[in-house]
Amino acid sequence: MLAFPAAAGATVTVDQFSVTPASSQAGSHPNVTIYQHLVPSSSDEDVKDTFVRLGPGLLGNPQAAALCTGAQLRSNAGCPASAQVGTVHVTANIHVLPPLLSVSNFGIDGKVYNLRPTGSEPARLGLKLTPAALPSPLPPLGAVYLESPAYLRKGADGIGLESTFSDQPQTQSGLNIQITSVALTFFGRASRGTFMRMPTACGPKSALARVNSWLAPTTFSARTTSFNVTGCDRLGFTPTASGSIGSPSTIKKRSLPPLTTTLHFNPEQAALKSAQVTLPPSVGPNVGVLSNACPRVQADASACPASSRVGTATIVSPLQSRPVSGPVYLAFNTNASLPGLIVILPPPVDLRVDGVIEATTSGLRNTFASNPDLPLTSFTLAFNGGANGPLVLSKDLCDPKTALGVDVLLTAHSGKTSHFKQELATPGCDPVASVKVTRHKRRYTVSALLTAARRGPSLTGARLKLPKALRAGKRRARVRIDGKLVRMGKARRTLKPRLTSSARRIRIVWSGLIRTHGHRAKNLTFPVTLKDARGKKTALKLRVSVTTP
Repeated sequence: MLAFPAAAGATVTVDQFSVTPASSQAGSHPNVTIYQHLVPSSSDEDVKDTFVRLGPGLLGNPQAAALCTGAQLRSNAGCPASAQVGTVHVTANIHVLPPLLSVSNFGIDGKVYNLRPTGSEPARLGLKLTPAALPSPLPPLGAVYLESPAYLRKGADGIGLESTFSDQPQTQSGLNIQITSVALTFFGRASRGTFMRMPTACGPKSALARVNSWLAPTTFSARTTSFNVTGCDRLGFTPTASGSIGSPSTIKKRSLPPLTTTLHFNPEQAALKSAQVTLPPSVGPNVGVLSNACPRVQADASACPASSRVGTATIVSPLQSRPVSGPVYLAFNTNASLPGLIVILPPPVDLRVDGVIEATTSGLRNTFASNPDLPLTSFTLAFNGGANGPLVLSKDLCDPKTALGVDVLLTAHSGKTSHFKQELATPGCDPVASVKVTRHKRRYTVSALLTAARRGPSLTGARLKLPKALRAGKRRARVRIDGKLVRMGKARRTLKPRLTSSARRIRIVWSGLIRTHGHRAKNLTFPVTLKDARGKKTALKLRVSVTTP
């Protein structure tokens, strides 16, 4: 514990400060008690503002409880029980004629509520203190209400939760109230789920308390404390990834495709610390946008121009009621010759995350090395396509030989790593079909394979039509959809497999076909129509020569 010496004139001193989780297990959800003991220099002095910064990763989830407004907090009915997230115990000296008529260290209990944030705040806390009856002849004290916004702020130790209870009351019911200690206990679990969450990085975590007084508002007394986090080996870390590249108009070599990659997480596991994603060699940098990169001075000031924007980042977190999206800028954010990436997530998250871009022999690599210890469900980077897009294709996307595997290396705050490959989807690629016709004596067999494009959109409909030279015999076509045999009705010349859901592969074997009188069955054309999940219909005419086994 470190105590900062109070400057001359400070009249309220923090002489004790502690942050005590009920469990030290990383990523767990224990009750957490924050205690401060205050020493006023005289009976005339009172604490004005109390600031607390918790260690990075120690968080409260405002989505875990109902919301209450400031007006409800102060109403006769008060906040609903479902909005409570903790308790508070305060001791105070009550003065009427000090020192002749005073009550020392009078205990006052109260509750902590989850208030509706105002403006860009991510969260707000509300305290209702309900004093017990004072000894006679002192008059009864009314309820005391305090509010405090909570923010995620960057510090030397990382992103931490900060909160300030400002303008604390000096008097109540005509009595001088001099606060001498505050113990806030936040619940591990609230009405709608887990509230407090321990860091997922192990080791000692520091916290800071700072107070000033009404008589000396510019002078602060501060004290630090620490708590320990253990058991990181017990935390899981099993992330996955998904992604897509290209569009119907950006699938060819030298096209400038859009690219979207998403990392998926279990928010109850260890949080992501660093992410390294290497694109396949078929995707390179679009040098045409380098001149638009945000200059270093503007990058350092987080003031990049709109012309340097190359995409959008989106996070989904249990701490937020809805996804939060913000711009991605191509920027010279380091001394490297290549620009990097700057992600700006707006309030209520209000965070900046920097990435570094490297050209490696394996492909273009992007690394976000210092992600905060925050629970995430997903993190998505969507890069623009077209003239302002940062990427260019060196090969045709829909060519089956084109490599589309992304190398993903993720490291958790717990120290665990996950290294895997993920194929990119190609939503711009059309489905394909092949047909083979064999003849045995006077009967013909058609074998067709209808396939969604590799990593492309799934099939939602299909139609195979026989050429005029062939017609159905007595046998029904045998159809397998994604390997499952599907019973078909009898068809004469047109086959429409019934898809109850989307499919990747349809295999058709139609035997016992007969040559139509007056037509030759040697070189045949099969009309095939495929519909995919984009709603697009792909019409094919497949020219086939009849073979004899």
